[in-house]
Amino acid sequence: MTPGAPRVEVSVVIRAPRQDVFDAWLTRDRMARFLCAGDTRTAAVDVDPREGGSFRIVMARDGREHEHRGRFVEIDRPARLRFTWISEATGGRETDVTVTFDDLPHGTRVTLVHVGLADSHATDRHRAGWQSILDKLAAAVGDSPAPHQRSS
Repeated sequence: MTPGAPRVEVSVVIRAPRQDVFDAWLTRDRMARFLCAGDTRTAAVDVDPREGGSFRIVMARDGREHEHRGRFVEIDRPARLRFTWISEATGGRETDVTVTFDDLPHGTRVTLVHVGLADSHATDRHRAGWQSILDKLAAAVGDSPAPHQRSS
């Protein structure tokens, strides 16, 4: 990655065990509950949860569907997950997402970094989308984000 290249970094602290939070990213039914940005809903999820395995998520809103797909590059349970991300919003280009899970005394800090986006417009859209997804992740594992722990 070149210095100054568009980059998204968002995080949230979730009051849940690190293993539970990590496993939600690899479980079809749990992915369907949180892996949809903003006011979209998850219309379809297919996942092969292994390094080299692929995934496909279809987000739907207002009668339109938006496919997102990629493959798992690294699965280091329960500390780190890295995958490619391809969608209409990336211009069909493969981008890179890394999610880290840090154990805290009362939960887990989840930090997501997305690189390879084309420009600041794509970065802004993805920042809002990923933050929404992390907030939904907190609800999917039975909690809400801890106050004042979300990044902007």
